[in-house]
Amino acid sequence: MPDYGIATVVALVVASAAGAFYRLYLHPLTHIPGPKLAALTHWYEAYYDVVKKGQYIFEIGRMHEKYGPIVRVGPNEVHILDSEYYNQLYNMTNRLDKYDYFYSMMGNPLATFGTIQADVHRVRRIALGPFFSSKAVAKFYPQVQSVVDRLTERMELCAEKAEPIPLFYAYRCMTVDIISEYVFAHQMGLLDRADWGKYFYSAWRSLWELSPTTRQFPWMIDVIMSMPRWMTKLTDPRALEVVDMFAEIDHQTEVLLNSDSKAVEAQPHPTVIWELSKSDALPPQEKTPKRLAVEANSLIAAGFETTGGTLTLMTYLVLSHPNVYQKLLAELEQAIPDPTKIPGSLVLERLPYLFAVVKESLRVSVGAYSRLSRVNRYEAMRYKQYNIPAGTAIGMSALFVAHDEAIFPDALSFIPERWLEPDGSIGATALRLEHYLLAFGKGARGCVGINLAYAELYSVLTTVVRRFGNRLELYKTEERDIEAVHDYFAGMTRRPDGSEGNGLRVLVKKQK
Repeated sequence: MPDYGIATVVALVVASAAGAFYRLYLHPLTHIPGPKLAALTHWYEAYYDVVKKGQYIFEIGRMHEKYGPIVRVGPNEVHILDSEYYNQLYNMTNRLDKYDYFYSMMGNPLATFGTIQADVHRVRRIALGPFFSSKAVAKFYPQVQSVVDRLTERMELCAEKAEPIPLFYAYRCMTVDIISEYVFAHQMGLLDRADWGKYFYSAWRSLWELSPTTRQFPWMIDVIMSMPRWMTKLTDPRALEVVDMFAEIDHQTEVLLNSDSKAVEAQPHPTVIWELSKSDALPPQEKTPKRLAVEANSLIAAGFETTGGTLTLMTYLVLSHPNVYQKLLAELEQAIPDPTKIPGSLVLERLPYLFAVVKESLRVSVGAYSRLSRVNRYEAMRYKQYNIPAGTAIGMSALFVAHDEAIFPDALSFIPERWLEPDGSIGATALRLEHYLLAFGKGARGCVGINLAYAELYSVLTTVVRRFGNRLELYKTEERDIEAVHDYFAGMTRRPDGSEGNGLRVLVKKQK
């Protein structure tokens, strides 16, 4: 009687060997340079992202140094390092799908951001877009400023007690309260928490740290979410934080959808999830409570970490460059005589030096470090002499554009003046550099919340600097506390809880 176990093992070995031979010698991407292990298996990426914790994008940078501007970074994926090509790949006319393998880390493609198919994304984006237009954000802006005012009020209380302020957490508390107010007309109240929202951040951070693993094993999120709570707590306390966080946002979505329509519509601004549930732009299957809860989770995540991270880095950069701080403070004191009356962001963005500080901070912060892989399923694409077959994933990272010395000389330095004309005005230079500012992505898949993010950046920096002036200073914060050392989609710092770093902390001197 034959030994079926041995036969099965032999068959698997033969199949694996055949697959490896195909990827290395017969695959349509064999003409693209790169390390053989990357072409052979996704485990090469897993080593850098799972074992070494979000390091693959930096390894890709080293690949480019060795192999040139195009490299094969996966069995069916290439990465291009060419700042001039970025807007060709990510534009408004290319209807490209996202790479399902890469974006499986998001756990659920029901949200607009994580949508794989371009045609489905277009439907969702058309419905969502109007709530983040310049006009809609201007209507919501009083709520933005109200939350920023609460932040500075709490900072003033800390000043009275000579307590350091963990702005790393505080900024994220603020951005969560702003986006949750907009998404389901209910602030999550993080600014009022004694711990400055450290637990909430820890939950999200745990999810991001799991993302390289869930990319390799996309079923993990479903397993974690379906396990009894006691079992999750026993097997992985970090995952339990994620489960509880999702449950809270799902609950708030349910509360909103079951609210009295008159009460919701009496709000001074539209409530995004409520409006989506009533939208004629979406078919019924796009308006189920489950999908809307997933959308809410996605909007909360996108609406707090990237903006909070940019604010953290921007504040550190300004305070660690005294000449920049004094120049910015002088401009704001002249433009805003009364520090209790902060103008709207449409007024603030016309202040030249403030404009330059915001733009340079966005450049330095980068936004998404990850390679944002896209797939043209119907047509081959071309990069220089290289033909890239249909169905191939093509990615580019904004990190390498932000550090392109040909565009941004002395790219690793914080130089707001690079955005201004010699006379200090906003002009052609800013227009030219804007083409390469990629913190919000580009094209049809660019960040839907760009206008809200800008409103927050201008409001927060202006309010904090104008109200505290020379009373504001760094507190036991070093560059290592704020530098991005991991790629968990966005560039992320060392954990700020004292185990690896301390995040951004400041002191506000007591008013005399």
